[in-house]
Amino acid sequence: MQTTLLNPFSVSLKKPPFMEMRSEPVYTNGDYKIYHYGCNHFVYAFKNIVISERGGKNIELLNNLANNVKPTGEAALYHEYERPKQAIRDGLKAAQKLNFTIK
Repeated sequence: MQTTLLNPFSVSLKKPPFMEMRSEPVYTNGDYKIYHYGCNHFVYAFKNIVISERGGKNIELLNNLANNVKPTGEAALYHEYERPKQAIRDGLKAAQKLNFTIK
């Protein structure tokens, strides 16, 4: 199976906006997913919008986003909650401009 993801970070950097995932997610919680993209490279998504890329699988991050639980600590709050939520908003706007279907 192949899934096309829209990467709003690439859109803002004026780079090619799409990523192809060639495998099933390694973790799912509702509309949130983690894909293993390569050696120590994980892509986090909301539906088919990239919300983060990390060097490891952080299930708690997705569970917190899915349940609207804000982590404690300034850095965690930004990197694990506020920034992914902003990526969703940016991705939805970019999808409209690019005629990309969110699913």
